[in-house]
Amino acid sequence: MIKIDEDLCKGCHLCVFICYKNVYMISSTTNKKGVALPYPKYEKECTSCGDCELICPDQAIDVGVEKHWWLKENSNWKFNPNFSKIKQGD
Repeated sequence: MIKIDEDLCKGCHLCVFICYKNVYMISSTTNKKGVALPYPKYEKECTSCGDCELICPDQAIDVGVEKHWWLKENSNWKFNPNFSKIKQGD
């Protein structure tokens, strides 16, 4: 489920620190750039919250969260479609 692009990751490890389920560990080996990459050691604990994907400054993480998941018919999430519309003339 979780994919980390070795070519994009610079090893800042923000994903390790942001993950509230402690999914990530830091590898003891380095990649070709000499960076100790994070890896999802406890991937089964992942809730697909997307925080690691969002915080990654290099967009090196893909959690596999579907785009526009909240718009699906079977979604339990309810959003007001007019929330972002601004009334003109008030």
